[in-house]
Amino acid sequence: MIDTENALAELHGALGMKKLNPAWAKIEIFLGLVAAAAGLMLALRASVEIDSVRIILSMSLIVFGTYLAMAGHRSHLYQSNNKLAAYLAERISKRPQ
Repeated sequence: MIDTENALAELHGALGMKKLNPAWAKIEIFLGLVAAAAGLMLALRASVEIDSVRIILSMSLIVFGTYLAMAGHRSHLYQSNNKLAAYLAERISKRPQ
């Protein structure tokens, strides 16, 4: 059985990468979705009253929230790719010649 955690630690050390925090990625996604939803709610209210300042603020919240949610998702993808790379490197190194 391959020890993926040790292989991942070796990969991070060899490439000079720092370990990504999966909890922070989930928080980024959650906060991003909350900000985007708040922006959408503000946009709906601002469109009824035709308030340009609120419309600009709501669009900014939607863009920021979407960016934050996508950054969290990207972090999850990086973590998954790092684990896969470490697993494959360990399998290749233990392969009989």
